[in-house]
Amino acid sequence: MKSILRNSLLAIVFIAIASAKSTAQTADSVSINPGYTNQSFYSFTNGTVVSVINTDWDIAFQLRGYAASILINSKNNVHLWKANKEVADWATMTTSDTTGIVTNSSNELYNSDTSWNYGAFNVTNNPADQFDLGWGNYDFLSHTIVGDSIYFIKLGSTYKKLCIVDLASGIYSFKWADLDGANETTGTLNKTSYTGKFFAYYSLVNNVAIDREPMYNAWDLSFAQYMAVTPIIYKVAGVLSNDSVKVAKAYPVDVTTATPAGLTPTYTINNIGYDWKAYDFGTNTWTLADSTVYFVTDRLGTTWKMVFNNFGGSTTGKFYFNKTVSTNTGLIENSALQTFDVYPNPAQGITRMMLSAKNAGDAQVSLIDISGRVALITRVSLNYGVQSINLDLNGVSPGLYQLVVLQGNEQQVSRIIVQ
Repeated sequence: MKSILRNSLLAIVFIAIASAKSTAQTADSVSINPGYTNQSFYSFTNGTVVSVINTDWDIAFQLRGYAASILINSKNNVHLWKANKEVADWATMTTSDTTGIVTNSSNELYNSDTSWNYGAFNVTNNPADQFDLGWGNYDFLSHTIVGDSIYFIKLGSTYKKLCIVDLASGIYSFKWADLDGANETTGTLNKTSYTGKFFAYYSLVNNVAIDREPMYNAWDLSFAQYMAVTPIIYKVAGVLSNDSVKVAKAYPVDVTTATPAGLTPTYTINNIGYDWKAYDFGTNTWTLADSTVYFVTDRLGTTWKMVFNNFGGSTTGKFYFNKTVSTNTGLIENSALQTFDVYPNPAQGITRMMLSAKNAGDAQVSLIDISGRVALITRVSLNYGVQSINLDLNGVSPGLYQLVVLQGNEQQVSRIIVQ
């Protein structure tokens, strides 16, 4: 009996130790190098996945989903304006066409800092027109996105004109030239060359594509210098999240005892952002916002408690924080279906849906065309958590569709182009 009791007590002790270890606070840091020259992609499970130079590219093309977002590299001092010219005017444009545009700060375009789906090339889209992507429009006859805008782009101290020609068969085509039309250059970027990535990058200065990201499903956070656009526009060093990662901010709280109970996480990519720190010009030091905790649900569904405790500024480019697995989340979820995406998109034949389900069970998948006709309907079995489901599009006519996943009273809708 004593032996059994002793073994039981030992088992309880070992379980308690294991539980304590699983929720122990871990000190971690991420570096983007002195002068903020790098971008670091970070995984809560694996630490820094990769740190890459952040000044060797000018524009970046979104590879996943329908948004066809195109970013500019504000860290590399790339600036963008819409030229207010038709594509047909390309050959007749002159330097004088920049008058009143590039000198007016209200005309400058910036990447959204709340969503990866709105790069600087996309932010002028018409929200009432779901087929307007800012730089171009979806064409129902060719099933391509056709460019309809000309831009002025500043690379260092040099101004160029630039046009995104189209996105056809998974290939972005674009061209740029001097303002007077000299030195016209064309470029292409094939999405299939970057399978599993979020964005692919291009240096207009060197006329070369750059593969610099880790796999989309390998990272949770991006540490980098970027342009914040609210409440005022200026360059900051901060943290943006993968679009499959949810974040909830708790303030003011006791950072040692705070839990995420009652908080509602969102996919807004700058929920962590930059304003957890501030520069004190009196002491020439960085100060951290007290009583602030971030609860981050990573791409695998684990919720982490994240508390910043130091920042090295441009001298070191280091972010310091503590992280802990939050065993009692208490987060208020907006939906039982999350992280919905389709790839490849545009698609044909067998395509894949990526989603996260809180509840295991059957779901209905429907493909609905722009006239409201149901082109495909099928049932799938969902497991708990993040998963990939094959969808057979053979026999579906080319066009733009809504893809609707319905499980109980929960619904997720995405757009997909079938080629």
